[in-house]
Amino acid sequence: MMLTILKYLGIFFLVLVIACVTTILVLQQVSDGPIEPMQGGPFKTGEVVDAPVTDWSFAADKSIEFELEGAGTSRVAGFIMHEGEAYMTCDLGFIWNRLESGQQKAILNLIYIFKRWHKDAVEDGRVRLRIDGKIYSANFVKVEDPAIIDALKLELEARAREFFAPTILPPAPESAPNDIWFFRMDPR
Repeated sequence: MMLTILKYLGIFFLVLVIACVTTILVLQQVSDGPIEPMQGGPFKTGEVVDAPVTDWSFAADKSIEFELEGAGTSRVAGFIMHEGEAYMTCDLGFIWNRLESGQQKAILNLIYIFKRWHKDAVEDGRVRLRIDGKIYSANFVKVEDPAIIDALKLELEARAREFFAPTILPPAPESAPNDIWFFRMDPR
């Protein structure tokens, strides 16, 4: 008798999990933009700004939404201004892998497992960014210059210390050169 009850409870919870996952996936595809912290569907609303943007400083300290053209998904991210240029970050473990164990690290690790936008951006960097209800076009260009990457890593670490305070970030390992990617946001 007890085994039968456990069997039906197990089936119930499995069906419940499948229903929840399916609901989340459907909501992501029909949503107008990302559902933080998960990706969402393509933008359906927003005033399109046709003029190319050469100075992104107006949005430097804001979370922005972006979608790679043709991908059909969008996400929330922030970018770094460095020497007058804007750089979108894609953390593949550079910051979050150094956090102490806990819920925050577990969530960031889960996001990492499904992250692939950075690979898509290398193939086709055309992107639309939604900032304060306005949609701007740009091109993501992967940064390959080691000097710029090092400078951007230092800037990002400084921001991470402010964001995750009072958590102390241990030093970054020298052996993980591809643990973060940066994309320069060029006008289009």
